[in-house]
Amino acid sequence: MIRQQLRTSVCVLLVLGVMYASASSAEAPNSVGAMPLKGQPSSIKMIAAPVNIAPGDLLEISVFDNPELTQQVRVGADGKAQLALIGSVQFAGLTGQEASDMVARELREHNFLLRPQVNVLIKEYSSQGVSVMGEVQHPGVYQVLGARTLLDLVSMAGGLTNTADTRITIKRRTGTEENVTVKLKNDDAQSALSNNVQIYPGDLILVPRAGIVYIMGDVNKPGGFVMQDNGKITLLQALAQAGGASQTAAINRAVLLRKNDDGYVKTTKLEVGKISRGQDGDVELHANDIVFVPNSRLKNAMRTTQSMVETIGSASIYGVVH
Repeated sequence: MIRQQLRTSVCVLLVLGVMYASASSAEAPNSVGAMPLKGQPSSIKMIAAPVNIAPGDLLEISVFDNPELTQQVRVGADGKAQLALIGSVQFAGLTGQEASDMVARELREHNFLLRPQVNVLIKEYSSQGVSVMGEVQHPGVYQVLGARTLLDLVSMAGGLTNTADTRITIKRRTGTEENVTVKLKNDDAQSALSNNVQIYPGDLILVPRAGIVYIMGDVNKPGGFVMQDNGKITLLQALAQAGGASQTAAINRAVLLRKNDDGYVKTTKLEVGKISRGQDGDVELHANDIVFVPNSRLKNAMRTTQSMVETIGSASIYGVVH
């Protein structure tokens, strides 16, 4: 009797053990899927935006299970193309998927096919090159197939020059002209990545030259300085880049020269000492401004504008300090 009870207890324990093992093995995959390992790379990938069809593109149009309807057409300057059975169709501005849906709809509405499955492929772009012009190391036309990013194209062109503006203009290849201005900041990777827009064959990237201000006279490093902070720079920032005024400088008799249609004119006297102590507000400089800091030993620090321009008119003024 006792032996029979022991055998029964052992059997029950074995059954419970098998059931627990089965349940554990069934739950294991779900728990692993719900809690990925720390540091496991994400499977999310950024998908490039589709390329719009433009005048001059060569399209290949195919219909599933109807090879006789396969055709290649060139989009005209008006953005239209002639299709067999359908006639003139407006393609410019559409993506490949939108064009596929439109052709399928036309075939269905004209009662040619009941449920057409259409594929429109941009087989040849009107211009497979992207023009990168302006302040890059190697301006030119770069051949690309499909969409690339702005950083890709700037890299192909050798990167920006030291005098490049951070605001870049993109002229799109689409029928309507579109200008997009983005900012690429070398000291802010997150900002650069967020502005890393898509570039398509036929687009034009224009990198303008940044503005330059000139600090001349009795300073430690006179010369021209690039306005790299979004095209803005103040008097104190420019003086700091020029190494500050020398010990013999008459800093409260500095003069700002600003250029107009008639040339440079004296606009104001700058009391740099008061500005640096916070007694006066800092002055925002404009592109091509000249700040002249005289020497305190000069008998007539407030010389005429013409004589100051002649003093700083040497070729060295235009050398950009990197």
